[in-house]
Amino acid sequence: MALTRRQLAVWYAGGYWSTTSARMAGVHAVSEKALAALVRSTAQFEPWLPDHF
Repeated sequence: MALTRRQLAVWYAGGYWSTTSARMAGVHAVSEKALAALVRSTAQFEPWLPDHF
């Protein structure tokens, strides 16, 4: 699987809620199973930033 910097940031923030949303954003994976594992790894967490501005 290859992600651009933008796709990596969206994934890290939990922005891909389903494999469909990841595919629509242009994420390409060798298999649907690999893409599902990527989405599952962050979809259960809320985006969080520990810094205060």
